[in-house]
Amino acid sequence: MKAKVNNKIQLLGLMSGTSLDGLDIAHVEFDFTDTKKVDFQLLHCKTYPLASDLVFSLNQVFRAAAPDIFELDQQLAKFFAESVRDFLKNFKLRKENISAIASHGQTIYHRPELGYTTQIGSGTTLNFLTEIPVIDQFRQLDVSAGGQGAPLVPLGDQLLFSNYAEGFLNLGGFANISSSVKGKCQAYDIAPANLPMNLWMNGIGKAYDQDGQLARQGEPNLEVLKKVLALSFFHQKAPKSLGTEWLTQSYLPHFEKLTLPNKLRTHLEVLKTLCIQEFKAMKLKRVLITGGGAHHQFFIELLKEAYPGEILLPSKEIIDFKEALIFAFLGARFLRNETTTLAEVTGARQALRTGILHDFQGRIQ
Repeated sequence: MKAKVNNKIQLLGLMSGTSLDGLDIAHVEFDFTDTKKVDFQLLHCKTYPLASDLVFSLNQVFRAAAPDIFELDQQLAKFFAESVRDFLKNFKLRKENISAIASHGQTIYHRPELGYTTQIGSGTTLNFLTEIPVIDQFRQLDVSAGGQGAPLVPLGDQLLFSNYAEGFLNLGGFANISSSVKGKCQAYDIAPANLPMNLWMNGIGKAYDQDGQLARQGEPNLEVLKKVLALSFFHQKAPKSLGTEWLTQSYLPHFEKLTLPNKLRTHLEVLKTLCIQEFKAMKLKRVLITGGGAHHQFFIELLKEAYPGEILLPSKEIIDFKEALIFAFLGARFLRNETTTLAEVTGARQALRTGILHDFQGRIQ
């Protein structure tokens, strides 16, 4: 199966991350004329905030019964579809020109060591409501093949962004890093990033700590810092990935007795320490930072003070939409019968063409 347009192809990439700050939609055109250097244009992009009831349900998902999860799967798909329809209308786009929607979905469970990873936001429903082919479920096949199902972004880093830097740090709900030095690709989750901070800020009725203003008022708790840095995950060798279950059970309890400013500041010290450790281990000279955490002015200051190399921040559009853009790229590769994973990164037995196509209209031949 191949898309009808082989070399030039337009997709929508949908990314809803663990930090629950919204659905990112990226409209991207790819040119595969030179397969060694794929050209792309980020044509349009927009973030759609998640409704408060969806955020509440997703935060309570570990307590939810199976029927509630199935209902949430459909609610998210309807929200995704409404957002896509608004996106098309807002930018005056014709759905016939979009070859497919590549949807990451919302991760609710991630236990690759037990053989499963779960993303909701029904691709079948999204396909029906938008009348655009949908590719989703990019992770499970890799897990079935013995991999972590993550990270998937490094393939895009390698093929789309290698001219920017040697290392790529994404600061989403979790921080992950990838690098390609001398043809060897490495990538894995480093630590929690925005997710703990957003959860703590939600407790005082705020979505996030803007520019790290509250974190600046705190002090790192050295006892908590020492205990957290000793957690076994931080000493495991890659491939490795994190999920919200681990965050709830193994990470957050260490911070419970701290004041809010000290929680934020201690967490940032953990994150900074682990990021610098990985930059040095990979011998990186230049690191490109994207994801919502790239806007955290205080954390970027901490990194720059501690790291002798060059910290690069791209355009706001790339910072905010790089993951959605790369999932559009994975969708394009799926349509071209090309692999969407790097086995050396995920730990699977082989590189795979992951994803499931939903195309009730039969648009894709």
